[in-house]
Amino acid sequence: LKSSFKKGDKAETSNWYFSNNHFGTHVDAPGHFVPEGKNISDYPANSWVFNKIVLIELNVFGAVLIDIHNICTFSIPPDTELLLIKTGYEGYRSRKKYWHDNPGLAPQLGKYLRENFPHLRAIGFDFISVTSFQHRPIGKDAHLSLLDNDNPILPIEDMTLLEVDKNTRFKEVIVAPLRVNMANGAPVTVIARIDESKKSLNMQGVRT
Repeated sequence: LKSSFKKGDKAETSNWYFSNNHFGTHVDAPGHFVPEGKNISDYPANSWVFNKIVLIELNVFGAVLIDIHNICTFSIPPDTELLLIKTGYEGYRSRKKYWHDNPGLAPQLGKYLRENFPHLRAIGFDFISVTSFQHRPIGKDAHLSLLDNDNPILPIEDMTLLEVDKNTRFKEVIVAPLRVNMANGAPVTVIARIDESKKSLNMQGVRT
């Protein structure tokens, strides 16, 4: 605490420090990998609201790259704005396996998604990064395939998707990033409105 009642101060305040801006549930902006690319502060508030949401479930074991053949087997509407990939890999979050043997996205996936889903603005998943630790040399290419374009697909990394599945009927998803000027990425809170409960569901979870 910077000031506290116990110290006799009239108000309580605190200093916040982050190791970096890419931790926990967070979104990458193009500026993370693209020189002169857009940053978080370049996106208006309405660009973080999604009405056409699809969740798919994949059985993923170890450091595999999710590729076109994994996605094309699903019937995904072409007007999808937000694609969520649930693998269950978050079950390893407290173990080395989560970051050391994590799945990732294949570099060619970005082009495929852009060509087949022209309204797609973001892709979220329950593993730590677009980059698979075991395939780090192509991790930058995988990010660029999503971000280096006039219509980037923003990756939302390290989500918690335990409380939703392929049967969940999403009405709306709001992605609320920590808005810092010129940030090339930011922690986010992701809130979904679903038909089943008529209540907001927080999908961020707690990161320590």
